Amino acid sequence: MTATQTETNTTRTIKPRRMDFDMSGLKSKYFFRGNPILSTLMYALSASFPDGERFFIDSVRHYQKDIKDPVLTAQIRGFIGQEAHHSRTHEDFNAQAAALGMAMDKAENHFKRRIAMAKRRLTPSRHLAITAALEHITATLAQWTLENPEAGISGDDHSPLREMLIWHAMEEIEHKAVAFDVYRATVNKEKERIVVAKIVFRTFWVQMAIAQLILLWNDRKIPSLRHIREAWTFMWGKNGFRSWSAPEFKRYLQPGFHPNDIDQGHLVEHWHQNYPEVSALQV
Repeated sequence: MTATQTETNTTRTIKPRRMDFDMSGLKSKYFFRGNPILSTLMYALSASFPDGERFFIDSVRHYQKDIKDPVLTAQIRGFIGQEAHHSRTHEDFNAQAAALGMAMDKAENHFKRRIAMAKRRLTPSRHLAITAALEHITATLAQWTLENPEAGISGDDHSPLREMLIWHAMEEIEHKAVAFDVYRATVNKEKERIVVAKIVFRTFWVQMAIAQLILLWNDRKIPSLRHIREAWTFMWGKNGFRSWSAPEFKRYLQPGFHPNDIDQGHLVEHWHQNYPEVSALQV
């Protein structure tokens, strides 16, 4: 680890923020550009968060007692606080989506089954390796979200998802290295970290697609060719959601990688100025 990385880790404070989002602002099932594919992608991501965030907390908490560094100990507490808020907030969003007729319970159950299987079959070190890899995914997608507000979740779309994603993205970047640092401090198996991440990166989008299909099937919604073309461009076009993130995922697979090798600090430091309307929702 370089001196710059060490300084970044030791000076970064991870602050849980309580937010007041008005979920009643979600009024349309297919709120994201009116596109059912893109909208169900956002629903699938949200469906994965409540139990996923709790899995992250449990994975880190298992090793919390073994951490002696007071800075990392404080960061773990901040990480747990942030992830707990994320879980509850997405539960509220999912409840509003369900009220509109989306089968969020079925999508959530899909992820519950995946998590339950991982808990049964894998060791705590693998749980933590999975968490560290997924935290890299969320930090990567968070960077894309904050750097591309014009891509769809713009100021013109005043659904609660916009404010929620900005807040969630900023905090994901803020705590992106915690699970990784806990893994390195307690398990420190570089080969396991990389092998687990390869599996996680290959299956992440597949699991999102399965949840999307569950939602579309239960709503008896068939996307049009226009929706398919638009979603393809959003995901795979120039600077697309997936095309941009793919090489960022691969960076994690390099031996010796650390999350702070990717400079995202400016997105956290200036979020109040960049998104004052979201900052104002803190309670």
